[in-house]
Amino acid sequence: MYLSKSAVTMIMLATLALSSPVVFASARGGGAGGGPGIHSSSGTRLLDRDRLHDRLQDRLYERDLKLERDRDRIYGGNLMTSAERTRYEEQLRTLPTEQERVQFRMEHQHEMQQRAEQRHERLGPGLSESQVRAQEHARQQERAQIYGYSMMTPKEVARYQAQMGAAKTEQAREHIRAEHRQQMEERARKRGVSPPQ
Repeated sequence: MYLSKSAVTMIMLATLALSSPVVFASARGGGAGGGPGIHSSSGTRLLDRDRLHDRLQDRLYERDLKLERDRDRIYGGNLMTSAERTRYEEQLRTLPTEQERVQFRMEHQHEMQQRAEQRHERLGPGLSESQVRAQEHARQQERAQIYGYSMMTPKEVARYQAQMGAAKTEQAREHIRAEHRQQMEERARKRGVSPPQ
């Protein structure tokens, strides 16, 4: 089951809140090293919750970026030319339905397996149709969340997600969204198409 980054964050924070406080055993007065920390009346040092939250967010974001890279990696891309990879990405992005994208990717996997066999090269096993379908469903959710997604390149999508992930406040995220929306509307105007809905 696919969980969004925010959903996973909430689950992990709820688990943290229900568990006992994170405590580092140390002697009264801070023990060896004596670094900064929050001390209770008993002299125990508690991990700063804000820093823990930031660290957790960073780890989740890094994990999501890795998942994103894995999901967007082209099967058999090492057997393709740069022009073929570009054409593949363009074709995939223009297919209107999830079923068409799944079918396109399954056919591509078969083609790459045949190419690898002809060249006597090793190619890892492809994904099952259900796995491809799950990936495409996740991509569709992403498409719905990013304004102007269909006009963006994969690198632009990754850059936008990195900016949103690095933003520390909702105000900062709103600023990024507003600038992005303006850029996409300008791009649509230059291409002579209707702005994204």
